[in-house]
Amino acid sequence: MGIIYDPVDRILEPQTVMQFVGFLFGNPLPDGTRPSSIATLPVEELALIQGGDPVLGADNKTIMHRIMGYIGSNEDTSRLCGVGKNIQSLKSRLWSGITPLSDQRWKEKGLHLPENFDQACQNLGAVVSVFEYLNVPEVQNNLRETFNLIYDAWSDLEAVINQHRAGTGAEPVVIADLWTLFMSVHLEVMTQRAHKWVTHHVDTLRAPYMQDLLTYEPSDQVTGEPDAKQWQLGDALHLLLETSIRADHTIMIPMEGYKGYKATKKESGPPEMHSAQHSERGAAYSQRVKDLSHKIPIDRLLEAFAKGEKRRDLTFSESLHGGATEQIDAQRQIRRELRGSSLDSTFQEPWMMSKLKRLKLLEENDLPKDSGLAIYRLTHGQPESEWLEFVKRLEDHISDWGAGQDGSDSIKPYLKLHWLDGKELGLAENDIEAAKQHFNETLDGSECHNTPPLALNSKAILAIDSASFASYMSNSYDAKRSSVLPGDSTGFVLAIDPEFDPEIGFDRPEESPDYRGQMRILGSLVWGDLYAILESQSGGLGDLWPLAMHHPDQVYVGPVIPIQRLNWQAQKEGQWNVVSEAMGYLGKSLK
Repeated sequence: MGIIYDPVDRILEPQTVMQFVGFLFGNPLPDGTRPSSIATLPVEELALIQGGDPVLGADNKTIMHRIMGYIGSNEDTSRLCGVGKNIQSLKSRLWSGITPLSDQRWKEKGLHLPENFDQACQNLGAVVSVFEYLNVPEVQNNLRETFNLIYDAWSDLEAVINQHRAGTGAEPVVIADLWTLFMSVHLEVMTQRAHKWVTHHVDTLRAPYMQDLLTYEPSDQVTGEPDAKQWQLGDALHLLLETSIRADHTIMIPMEGYKGYKATKKESGPPEMHSAQHSERGAAYSQRVKDLSHKIPIDRLLEAFAKGEKRRDLTFSESLHGGATEQIDAQRQIRRELRGSSLDSTFQEPWMMSKLKRLKLLEENDLPKDSGLAIYRLTHGQPESEWLEFVKRLEDHISDWGAGQDGSDSIKPYLKLHWLDGKELGLAENDIEAAKQHFNETLDGSECHNTPPLALNSKAILAIDSASFASYMSNSYDAKRSSVLPGDSTGFVLAIDPEFDPEIGFDRPEESPDYRGQMRILGSLVWGDLYAILESQSGGLGDLWPLAMHHPDQVYVGPVIPIQRLNWQAQKEGQWNVVSEAMGYLGKSLK
């Protein structure tokens, strides 16, 4: 994978800790379940976690302060890792169970088309690369050590709570081992969602190539060797096979050495195939697939012979197709040996489950359930009919999301835009700072007198400025550039961080250079991407900006792969060359 920037990666994402605290106080596990045997802590014990009183800390720090320090801070940088922004941002996304690219975005970008096969494979490979990073021995050790330090902190909390409970005669509680349970389920959801996404797209991409391999009839097949077309089909199928093999033995995070974890014995396949070491596991898995792919045709031949079936002469195309099928069958069998029943698991995106739970609580208390984002109109010169046409195009685009994201249908009815007309509010055209001020003073916060009848996310607002209006209504912004996929050049809106102070800037400026508290984003990514990231607390606009800054129009289009950046750079260089030539010509004409 190519490098964009080298941010510092806190391997264990910070929001995981608060999600675990929510589990202690009654929320379900990341897979949506909650064993009835697990007690819920009373609210008054929450103060022992995040209150001002230190808990068994010689350093006089609260439990939460100690834990967040272990994850990574200026006080403890020993387990932080440097990694490319494309890997780090995708890792944060996968950690939160957010789909890398929805089925809708996949087709919108044209990744199902043969001409974009290489880009499709890079998107699959990017997900595998995240887990290759997480399986690097040093990174493995850092994640395990971070987990174990946090386990010890929860053990300290457990001791304090049980000491208090002993004085009242209450039953003791278990906390540290629940951290192990929570993280084991979290990692299971994370890895299985990522693995299923990769293998699903491998199967979808592979189907037409397999069909072509079977039905293709070369004009001259006398040499017994594949022709150019058959080589092309074979190369594509081999790349997909290698990608899925890498996914099988890489997309996992072994928990050997994690405190409180008890590994279950693996019954299938050689022990080396279940090694916690990625290199050993990968070598054993690949060899097992190779051995079985050689054994399958022999077994089938012997089976046919035992049944008295005569062997039919195969065409060369049928023979090639049969060989490819045997490799695929071998891999699927070994995949089952390695990954077991988890292959059958289906998990909803965790942020959706959490959001639906909160909506249910609102419903039980007869409170409005709608949620969403504030969106400001900051362009005023259009006739009303043209503006209404724009709003229709925009809302159709924004609402068109969720294909391939389990559970999206259940959450979509509650996600809505709250429109505010800047002209009516006295905001100048394209005045971003005025929109931020209005939001912060009148809409953000439950105590404000003008709070709308829906729960607005406070980490981002949307705005329609002249550029975003033109992206939907003008021919000056279109997808006719060969270097940008059509799905990466659709209409956009402006996303704004209402808390961003230009005087202070971003807290990690070296990771998000030139970030100004705002970012263009494709309309179709508002809910399933941006809102999902904000709700899961896996990032903010400043974290996404490095993925948008290299786009020719500086638009966030989702996860970025190296070939995209190369194409975007070529587009920018081409634009600059045209400008340079024009300026040179103008300079000569003025002499």
